[in-house]
Amino acid sequence: MAFQSWNTQHLARFNSADSSEFLDFYEGARDAKILSEFDNPSRKTFAPSSFRCQRIQWFRLRGVQPDKPKTADSVLDFTAVVGTALHKMIQEILKESLKEDWIDVAQYIKDNVLNSDKYETEDSSDSLETLVSVSDPPVSFACDGIIRWKGEYILLEIKSSEFASWSELTDPKPQHVDQTKCYCAMLNLNRVFFVYIDRQYGGVKCYDVRYPADNTQKILTEMREIEELAEYRICPEPLPKGDSWCTESHCKYYKKCAEYGR
Repeated sequence: MAFQSWNTQHLARFNSADSSEFLDFYEGARDAKILSEFDNPSRKTFAPSSFRCQRIQWFRLRGVQPDKPKTADSVLDFTAVVGTALHKMIQEILKESLKEDWIDVAQYIKDNVLNSDKYETEDSSDSLETLVSVSDPPVSFACDGIIRWKGEYILLEIKSSEFASWSELTDPKPQHVDQTKCYCAMLNLNRVFFVYIDRQYGGVKCYDVRYPADNTQKILTEMREIEELAEYRICPEPLPKGDSWCTESHCKYYKKCAEYGR
């Protein structure tokens, strides 16, 4: 007769009835907080972070609420919290070291962006990150920073990743390039420093990317096309089959997207 080993790993998470009850209380509160974020109304704006998928932008412009998961993804939420802390660490070091070459984003927009009256900015509580909202075209995003390096204004984009993914990087990830194309179009910039940090050991890589002079016009043209599709309720084509973004764990509109065919 074969015997199975008894898995006592779950018992190591607490050592009394009270500690078990308290652990359940914390995890319940954490999961409720995560799920409550899905109840917030969808903003009818373009989201550069997912700009490579026209269908996601279409859903957003039409005010469609994302799919609400049945259970909270605590791992994904924790990853985001750690990523935010790493962003702050890098921003603090650069702001202190660059001094006047760490650029005030709001002032930069007023001085360098056409139709800056259509822009609204809001600094984060620590004044390291700037939330940027544009009324036309409707776009909202968070800017990690703008720096002046050797006399040139450059967008700073910080990304954190697991060690395995980070160690294989030799160039910025394509979805991050698409994201910053939008940022640069909105901020009258054509150069980005991508800073990638490993969440496990803190290793850092930096990639320098320049966009062509017609980047702004291309991005604005695509946005106008998606706006028109949203106005006439014509759903754009999804990403190609097999695309790594088209998974339920990645896309907040995965189930709704399926209703329109993939």
